[in-house]
Amino acid sequence: MSKWQQVYYNAVFGAIGGLLGWLIVGSVSTKTWNIWLEYAFVGGVVGLCIGALVGAVEGAIVKRSVPRAVLGAMLGAVAGLVSGLAGLLIGEAGFKLIQGGLLGRALGWMFFGLFLGLGEGVVSRKLKRASYGMVGGAVAGLVGGVIYEAMTQLFLEKSEQAQMIVGALGLVLVGACLGGIIPLSVEAIARVAGRGTLMVLNGRRQGLEKSVVDGVTLGSYDGCDMYLPGDRGIDGKHAAVYKGTGGFFVRNISKEFPLQVGDDVLMPGMADRRLQTADQILLGQTAVRFIEG
Repeated sequence: MSKWQQVYYNAVFGAIGGLLGWLIVGSVSTKTWNIWLEYAFVGGVVGLCIGALVGAVEGAIVKRSVPRAVLGAMLGAVAGLVSGLAGLLIGEAGFKLIQGGLLGRALGWMFFGLFLGLGEGVVSRKLKRASYGMVGGAVAGLVGGVIYEAMTQLFLEKSEQAQMIVGALGLVLVGACLGGIIPLSVEAIARVAGRGTLMVLNGRRQGLEKSVVDGVTLGSYDGCDMYLPGDRGIDGKHAAVYKGTGGFFVRNISKEFPLQVGDDVLMPGMADRRLQTADQILLGQTAVRFIEG
């Protein structure tokens, strides 16, 4: 699966999360609530739904592992809940401070996205991905928020049914932006900062691509960043590719299996090997190509 396909699925799942959030929020009457409680509720529910759906993509679509999909959804839900609460409450405080209209409301969604991008990186325990995700999340939240709030204002005087439809479309767009733009931004910033790409050349995961931003683990354990099942010659945690001083390196982290890069065979415990673009990493019978840049 290419990186573009992964971005597409993130956007689709984010859109579904936005729609689910709208359904839940719309089923609860908040007319008698104070504004702070209302925004906390809306932000928390929408964030939880978008975070859970986007968090499930890696396990459900990329790794095709139900346990990983469930775990990803749970972690994403927590990150989304916190992001939504913090983002919309900060946004509402900013709105009152600057007495802003459309921009003031959109700032709330910007903070929502910023915290969601940060949360995804924190959950994955990858510092660079978290910082890049913050930038992408802020952009995604701002874009989605401006569209959502503009549509809301445009149909403010229309029928209640029209407002409901607009609200649904708006949150679907917010979810799609957050789901798609965050991973796109990680790719874009990583390209400028210097990153590598791993592509599986054969086996069950043929065509799968993974960017090396902080570091990538490879193995037959579904907790690895690049999950490679179905090859008996691949250990649970077999290899790690990371960016170090002077370039990218591969390390054999297996307890018993060798690792081959070109003509070089790396046994467990041997020194790391510097990677060159187009190098092929062989784990068992599965070949993975490394491309720098």
